Amino acid sequence: MTRLPGAVAMSALAFGSGCGGDEVEAPAHIVDLVPDGRSSCVIDSRGRLRCWGAGGNGWLGYGESENIGDDEDWCEAGFVDIGMAVRSLEILGGNKCAISDAGEARCWGSGAVGFPFSTPEQTAGEGLLIRGPSPLVEIDRGIEHACVLLDTGAVRCWGAGAELGYGDSIDRGVGQDPNELLPELPDVPLGGEAVQIVAGGTVHGDHTCALLRSGGVRCWGTQTWLGYGTQEAIGDDETPEEVGDVPLGGAAIALTASGSNWCALLEDHSLRCWGKDAYTGILGYGDIFGDVEYVGDDETPMDMGPVPVGEPVQAVFMGGLRTCVLLDGGRVRCWGNSDGGEIGYGPLISTLYEPPDEDLEIGGKVVDLAVGFDHTCALLDSGRVRCWGDNYQGQLGLGDPTLERTVSTPIEVELLPECD
Repeated sequence: MTRLPGAVAMSALAFGSGCGGDEVEAPAHIVDLVPDGRSSCVIDSRGRLRCWGAGGNGWLGYGESENIGDDEDWCEAGFVDIGMAVRSLEILGGNKCAISDAGEARCWGSGAVGFPFSTPEQTAGEGLLIRGPSPLVEIDRGIEHACVLLDTGAVRCWGAGAELGYGDSIDRGVGQDPNELLPELPDVPLGGEAVQIVAGGTVHGDHTCALLRSGGVRCWGTQTWLGYGTQEAIGDDETPEEVGDVPLGGAAIALTASGSNWCALLEDHSLRCWGKDAYTGILGYGDIFGDVEYVGDDETPMDMGPVPVGEPVQAVFMGGLRTCVLLDGGRVRCWGNSDGGEIGYGPLISTLYEPPDEDLEIGGKVVDLAVGFDHTCALLDSGRVRCWGDNYQGQLGLGDPTLERTVSTPIEVELLPECD
């Protein structure tokens, strides 16, 4: 997903001030909102983390598997004990990795691609500490592989060979401690410096896409909707550098993905999307199922043209089978599949195949979104959070077990309580 800089959120909120030379610590406020499948997390201005929603396998990091937010509000669990200030949080399926300012990652959850991060009884701070050969910027994974982006712009991947982008099918590092593995791995041959990576996987195969500093996007993996207009796997007998950029029709400034679907935000603030699930509406090109089942297998995103949003897009987010965009003035629009009310336009609208003309009524200017599998949360410029969609595991964070399972419009839901 695209992520707004923390400064955007902070600039809209009050800071403390000192008098007579005394320094007063600014009140903590939320600077980042991070989605998971059926949970959400926030990072505050002091680098502290809170999470709520589905707690299975210790996913939330509190050292237990209980849901949080279903019968208590999201504040009651306190901060996740990580042992370091958090700069960013990466969601890796059943795992989470918190990255510090020093570029170290602390990972916990149910384990991934051959190594365990932690057990459900361990807190996040007892999870695996990963240090790269240079500071880590991002870490992401599919089902059978994982990749890291280093501050040098290099990308290194491990797991099932055909998913890694090295131009061969040799497995690398399965079952090996990443701290031992990462210095030994070669850089994926990208042909440029990466500034963002997005990885994922489904039963149809894994994928990774890298946004280069040049604005090009290069993708690889065994999925057959990678955007090149071919159904061939990429990276198993050629490198991303050899294949070149996904034809987008312009330079990209941000990437987001969900399942087998991708969107790129271009520098002209238009949107190009591609992937498997056109029939759900997630790609935003209208009800094209029957004419174009997939986008990217025998046509390119450039062939499809811009998603018809109708105005410049400032940020794009994908989750589950839907896409949301942030527009000028902190306005939000969403489209795609909405069985749980998560696109936010009411119970009578289950699927929108293209971007609507109507903004969501959220009750304030939005500076960030978290789009989970079946719920959505918005961070307002007031520093408050509002969530809507499916609530059966406490994803909405309200702590009200009597609340209806599905809340299909944001304005129906109270703002989450402010925590001390």
